[in-house]
This record gives sequence, structure tokens and C-alpha cells, in this order.
Amino acid sequence: MFTRRHRRLNGHATISVAALALVVGGLLSPLGSGVASSQTVVFSAGAYGSFAFVGTTVILGRTAPLGLGCDTNTAISKSATVASVNLPPIATTGAINTTLATTTSSSEGTADVINVGLLGGVITADEIKAVSTTTLDANGLSVSASGSGFINLVVNGSAVSSNVPPNTTIKLAGIGKVVLNEQSAATGSSSAKLIVNMIHVYVTQSNSLGIATGTQIILAHASSGLTVLSAANGPAVLGGVAYGTQVSGSLITSSPTAPEFQKCFGTNGVTISNSLASVNIPSVLTSGTVTDTAEGNLTQSEAEGHTASTVQSLNLLAGLVTVGALTMQANASTTDGKNVTRSDTGTSFTNLIVAGHPEITDNVPPNTTVSLPGIGTLYLRRELTSSNTIVVRGIQLVIAKNNVVGLPTGTSIIVGSASAGVHTNLLP
Repeated sequence: MFTRRHRRLNGHATISVAALALVVGGLLSPLGSGVASSQTVVFSAGAYGSFAFVGTTVILGRTAPLGLGCDTNTAISKSATVASVNLPPIATTGAINTTLATTTSSSEGTADVINVGLLGGVITADEIKAVSTTTLDANGLSVSASGSGFINLVVNGSAVSSNVPPNTTIKLAGIGKVVLNEQSAATGSSSAKLIVNMIHVYVTQSNSLGIATGTQIILAHASSGLTVLSAANGPAVLGGVAYGTQVSGSLITSSPTAPEFQKCFGTNGVTISNSLASVNIPSVLTSGTVTDTAEGNLTQSEAEGHTASTVQSLNLLAGLVTVGALTMQANASTTDGKNVTRSDTGTSFTNLIVAGHPEITDNVPPNTTVSLPGIGTLYLRRELTSSNTIVVRGIQLVIAKNNVVGLPTGTSIIVGSASAGVHTNLLP
């Protein structure tokens, strides 16, 4: 999204995909790269607009985040948008648009941020765009940040070139430093990855703005990667994501909160997590702590992954649904790359109450549907499955026409979502 006085940052097209694995086994590879029939080419990508944290404490959650662990389907497409960010003096922005894309030979992530103001005006820009692309061709693997750039970037009151060299560092008097066009790349014979942060602020000093020492602020993040996976790595790769809440509608839109993505090749049994102290979406819901996790293992004999979302102290639509705590867990595994085991083991509710429905208890069965006259349809412990994936949603409320809560028809409210999948070229 560009305002009328902005010139367009040229570069790659704004098509979108979160992550992708291209199956080349048994097919004539269009890449001309000598990929063996027993190998799978795995694409990944990610993007978000803004993020701020101190150590493990999140100050500003990732905005318009996108990403997937892995997938063997081609032409998956995703995009995300938020209207603005308002957390002065740390960060204010206009619209943020993120996209992810893949072709048969490349993966790409982009993040575009309009009307940026950081540190109370110490850093400003009309537009910032991050682009990360990883490509496989006859010459092998390569990465590129082409298309990344700034429009009217000003730091410490001085204009900065739109084409800033990678990893340019500027001191910020009385605050710390900022790294512009921060790039981290790794390229080898079987894998490549590029991370681009167009602005990365490091607060290293006590300051008059009251921003805690140790704070880091990232604007316009994009990543892409590609790995050539052989059968010796395991029977499949992993995918999935957990997040706490999401609202989709024409009037109110809230991106997934505290998302945690499963890693393509697992976590070696280590649980990774993302959390927020609370969620407050006015007139829709409030919650306490949200914690989302992922854990997975990939060996020669098995691929297994788990994601989970835990939401504390939920209050949906002023008491329509309340929950002391809920945990949704999704599990998927395979030993042969053909047969997949899926379950929601680990899923639970504590003190689940639906107004006017005393029959609803903590032991609610999977795929329970409750009609709420004047409001819409409530789904509890909703499970969506395919041959190799499972999605578990603790609560999903879809708003009906002529409702009494004042939300547009079709608005979807999700609380506690976890998905898990295994992806292999052996699946039908």
C-alpha cells in the first residue's frame, strides 16, 4: 500500500506463500540442477512488519506475521495486513503488508511498512520494504535481497540513501545504535537461507525516552530458505503453527497472536515457544497469558511433530464464553512416509462456560457445534483434518446476520489454534 506521494519500491512481485516443499522425486526436474529422484526440495519463508522485545519479554508482538514450517503442495499463497502500529515512543507506523511466495525454483518473503516513526522521531521513513529470495537453478543455490529499500529515510535528523549497503550501523546518541539493511545469510551445497531486517535498533544506554536498556526493535523482516532433503534425513518433513487468538472480519481484524511455527526439520526434542502477557481486542475478547509452543523430531525412522496453544482467563463477548484455561494440541507423525497418525492428545479445557448452555462442560467432545440465536455459530474443540495434517481450534465463533453484538456478518473469532502435519513425496 502506497500513498499518493510515494514512489514505488521496485523489485519482486507481491505474490505470497508461507513455505513450501517441492517434490521432484519421480518427475523431470524443471530446475536442471541435478536433484536426484530420492530427494525433496524444501522451501521456507517468513515475514512480519514490526517486533520489539527486551530479552524474553515481548513489548510489541510481531505484526502481520506469516510463515509455515514446510509443505509439499505447490502454489500455496498467503498475505497479511494491519492498518497501523501505535506504541510511542518505541514505534508508530501506517499500513503494514506482508507476503510470502514460492515458485518451483525459489521462495520469497516480503514486508512493506508505511509511515515509520521510531524512538519518538529519531528514525523516520515514508516507506521501508524488505525482500528475501532464495533460488535454486543449474548453478546451485543463491540468495538475494534485491527489491529491499527505503523511501525518505531520516536518522538523527539526516537523510539516508534509499540503497543502504548491507549491515550499515549508525550510532544513536544517548540511545544505542541502529543497523540498516541488516542481512544474515548462509549458503551451502544443500541448503541456503537469507534473513533481512531493514531496521534493527539496539537500545544500549539509559535514555530520556524511558525505553529499557536491552530493548531491540525490528522493522520490516523477511526471510527465505531452501534445503535439498535426501531420504536419509527421514521419512518426511514437519509443518504446523500454534497461535492464541485471531479475528477476521470487515470491521475488526487481529493477526494471530504469539504465533510459534514448527521447524521443517524439527527441534531435536526441544520445545520452542512464543508468548504474550495478555490480549485485549476491544468489544470482542480479553485474555490472560497466551503461550504457543512447537516441538518435533526427525530421524531416519520417524518424523513426529507437536504444536500447542494455551490461553488463560478468556472472556469472549462480555461473558458469552469464559474459560479459566484452555490448551489445544495437535500431533502428527509417520514412520514410513505414507501412513500418518494424527491426534489432539494434550487438549483440555478448565472451567469452560457457555452462557445459557449448562450442558457444555470441560469434557466437551470434538467438533461440538452450538447455535447461538442472535449471535452465530459456536464451534468447540473443532478439528479439521486432511491425509497428513490436523488443525485443532479450541473456540471458533462465526457471527451471523442480524446479530445483537454489532459485528459484521461472517466475522470469525478463533481462540487457541494448533496445527501439525508431516509432508513427504510418498503421500498420495
